[in-house]
Amino acid sequence: MNAAFRADRRDVTGAAGDGPAAPPLWRSLRAATVSERNQLALRAVLVVALIALAYQYSLVTLLRGMALESPLAYLGLIPLISLALVVVRALSATAQPDVHDRYLDYLIGLPPLLTAVAIVELTPARLSSFFWLWRLDLLSLPFFVAGAVTLVFGTRALWRMRFPIALLFLAWPLPYSVLLVQHLQTLTALTARTVGAALRFFPVATPYPSDDGSLFMVTHQQSSFVISVASPCSGANSMIGFLLVGAAVLGQIRGSRWRKLGWLATGIALMWVADVVRVLLIFGAGARFGERVALDTLHPVVGLIFVCAVALLMVRLIPVFGLRLVAPQLRRRWRAWREGRGPRRPAVHRARTALVIVTAAAGLTMATNLGLQRYQLLAEDLGPPRLALADVARASVSGWTISWKDHYPWATQYFGSEATWDRYLYAPKPVLAQAPAGAQPVFLDLISTSDLLTFSTYGLDDCYRFHNYDVVASDTVDLGGGLTGHQVTYHIRSDDTAWTAVYWEWPVRTVGGDRYERIILSATTAYRDSGAASATRQQMRVFAENVVTASAQLTRAAPGAGNA
Repeated sequence: MNAAFRADRRDVTGAAGDGPAAPPLWRSLRAATVSERNQLALRAVLVVALIALAYQYSLVTLLRGMALESPLAYLGLIPLISLALVVVRALSATAQPDVHDRYLDYLIGLPPLLTAVAIVELTPARLSSFFWLWRLDLLSLPFFVAGAVTLVFGTRALWRMRFPIALLFLAWPLPYSVLLVQHLQTLTALTARTVGAALRFFPVATPYPSDDGSLFMVTHQQSSFVISVASPCSGANSMIGFLLVGAAVLGQIRGSRWRKLGWLATGIALMWVADVVRVLLIFGAGARFGERVALDTLHPVVGLIFVCAVALLMVRLIPVFGLRLVAPQLRRRWRAWREGRGPRRPAVHRARTALVIVTAAAGLTMATNLGLQRYQLLAEDLGPPRLALADVARASVSGWTISWKDHYPWATQYFGSEATWDRYLYAPKPVLAQAPAGAQPVFLDLISTSDLLTFSTYGLDDCYRFHNYDVVASDTVDLGGGLTGHQVTYHIRSDDTAWTAVYWEWPVRTVGGDRYERIILSATTAYRDSGAASATRQQMRVFAENVVTASAQLTRAAPGAGNA
């Protein structure tokens, strides 16, 4: 029996037997024709192109953000780093058996793809301007990529690419914004104090009187100018930049988890030290060559140079931490790919149906993604609001005058200890202008709070019910800039009057972080006369659009010291 078993085994492997030798299993899996390799490459290029088209505006805003003086400037590197890691891992693919049962791929790939489409299609209308504040379009990106890779290339491809895809979550600005609000001022003060202490040994500038100690005077020949060590230049930019680059490098490092975290933390601390040196270098350039050289020539490039220098230094120090860098041998892998020795034939041979699904999802997402440009009226590229606190109360609407009317201190009971509630009055000008004929005065209620959840807890509808108001009509209105408002007509039984109100909520920027405002515009209406009521609702909708546009057009640029 043992002899027969050995004979059968020799027949299978081709070492013995009467019939023709069968090729080894690993060789059949490893072999790939030129057409199969080209098909795989074409499929990969097509998927990358569909993802780029679907999220083209989101990716453009990330790339534009790299030119800003913001702690989030380096987020635009994440998609590029992720794509590079995908190429490296694709060129090092291992042999895989063919996949004929695709149920698992669709079971795993469809949910994240549908989740991504649902986020970009359904949430903008419900969240209004907060969709862009939280940049949920970038949150949906890794879900879309995971679903597309699984459907087109299979579940095993998703597992191989799990790290580059997960890295895309680092391009989501919201977590950084939440954390930086709590610690950015502390980091700025620490950097300013450290720079002030270093000036005792390198007297290239002198402290300038200020509340937070962030101003320094630089003297060049007979002239002097003030440079501010502002929050974007406190080291947060460079530290986040190294965090992103270091996170990508960790994917190619082998060693214990704690050693990796130690390496990353050391790099972040060293990056902060380098940023202090950068500020001193800018001061020295200003003292030696003048303000233009320091702020216009050196300042825009020296930060990126320091980030690259520290990153290269930390790569050289990887063995010091007991870690090992697995360097991608791209040239050898590319030559092997061209010679048919890798990557192997794709496990998923037929992906037409999957490509149709991904293309349809990309088309829907692209149409919505291009429409996100409307948010530019009220928000910056990476999500921060353009409007300042109470800008709406300074908005000048043609044909109307605005004046302060009253203040309600009991707003703190409902919207937090720092909440405010002020009422203003828009009155039509007596001289004929753009105010509609017979226009009624419009009241503007401005509620401001730092706790957004209180707006959900104490909604306007709940207020109407509490006072036993009868809601006659209610609908949503588009106010421009991606802002969705609510319009309601209600009847007050006690005095038999009716009002039409248009209200919305939006974020505004302050020195201490974002705050949130609820704006309510209301005017009396004749609700029993359907024609007059409809005309009033239309006039209020147009008036609200004018208020939003006027608020966005306010000049918010203020002169100040140059930033280091």
